[in-house]
Amino acid sequence: MKIDFLKTSVVAIATMTMTATTTEAQEMSVGADLVSRYVWRGMDQGSAASFQPTLAFSAGGFTLGAWGSMSISNVECKEVDLSASYALGGLTLSLTDYFWAGESASYGHYRDDHYLEAGIGYTFEKIPLSFSWNTMIWGGKPYEVDEDDKRMFSTYISAGYEFDIEGVTFAPSIGITPWKGGIYSDGFDVMDITFGASKELKITESFSLPIYTQLIFSPANDKAYMVFGITF
Repeated sequence: MKIDFLKTSVVAIATMTMTATTTEAQEMSVGADLVSRYVWRGMDQGSAASFQPTLAFSAGGFTLGAWGSMSISNVECKEVDLSASYALGGLTLSLTDYFWAGESASYGHYRDDHYLEAGIGYTFEKIPLSFSWNTMIWGGKPYEVDEDDKRMFSTYISAGYEFDIEGVTFAPSIGITPWKGGIYSDGFDVMDITFGASKELKITESFSLPIYTQLIFSPANDKAYMVFGITF
């Protein structure tokens, strides 16, 4: 009997999460970002302003989430990602199903139009320093296989640091790819060097909006971007 690896993995993690809800506090969260440009890991994802909704369900250290991106000016650009993660202290393990094949693509065409990524991240408790390692482990054919039909395991490694100055949170970060992959580069490369800053924009005495700006340099693509975003 043929088993779909992506469906089996997501169902297994979802089952563990639902089991945890019997003893842990549950939380449902919704939100959205409006960004002037969608740039992901140093790569332009549509060259237009985008609306990006978020839906998440948490229980204890488990979280099931859905995230999307829709270009305001280009209907074809659409992304829908599903994720499952578990956090314990500063350690986070995650599994993400990326679907960014566009409005006209078939969602059920898993092996070609979906990418399954496994990730591990760690944030130190005493210093605001974080690291993450993310590798595409399934899907994405034919882009994620080389000329010998072997999976390339596209990988993105990042490090970030946060600090506050007079109510503004600064978040410089760097992301690299260590080897050739179908998504990022033909070998080791620096995907992005990002200088981010965020703050709360006070609207009234009881209401404020989180806003942020990112200056992004991508040596791998020889590009530079300036992004502004609002979180609702």
